[in-house]
Amino acid sequence: MSFKLDRRLEQDSSFVAEIGISQVRLSHDSRYPWLLVIPQINECFELDELSFNQQIDVMKASNIISKVLKDCFSPDKLNIACLGNIVKQLHIHHVARFEYDAVWPGPIWGQGVSVPYVDNARETQLVLLRDSIANLI
Repeated sequence: MSFKLDRRLEQDSSFVAEIGISQVRLSHDSRYPWLLVIPQINECFELDELSFNQQIDVMKASNIISKVLKDCFSPDKLNIACLGNIVKQLHIHHVARFEYDAVWPGPIWGQGVSVPYVDNARETQLVLLRDSIANLI
């Protein structure tokens, strides 16, 4: 059975790369450098539902994505979280945060309105992220 990505994740993000068993996607909200790590396991909702080896693989992907965000954007802080209150499919948010962003130091979830990338900005981000990932794996 092939992997089925939740339609909301698919609509709200763009494919960046695969790292191990995980798909990495860029959120379409341009307010923050925001990546998702999504284990490509159907009907998986929580980290503890993964096998031990799958958990290690996902954590390796998470560490790589954390380094990518630090290298590419030099954030003041990384926010990493599994929420899943709206989209239950397991996905781990990795958000680069800055002291100057609109909701600092508060959480980004539920704050303001998503701002889409304009012109070629999303493609530029995707190239930057893919190159950075390629240099780390």
